[in-house]
Amino acid sequence: MANTRRMNRLEELGRVDAERADTRSGARNLRDEKRRIVGELRKKGGRAGYKHGGKVKSRGIAKKGFGKEVK
Repeated sequence: MANTRRMNRLEELGRVDAERADTRSGARNLRDEKRRIVGELRKKGGRAGYKHGGKVKSRGIAKKGFGKEVK
């Protein structure tokens, strides 16, 4: 089975988390890279109901409303 794009991003995130920076600029580069990867993960197929800049809103199973989101 081939890796999906999301699996590759998660693997990359694990690598960045495990990596240690020797210098201050190296630490900054790792922080920037981690922010980029997390942003890509959240952009599409990330956390359910994630809204950039706003509050996180859960989108669970609709209990009423015939399968539509009830506000």
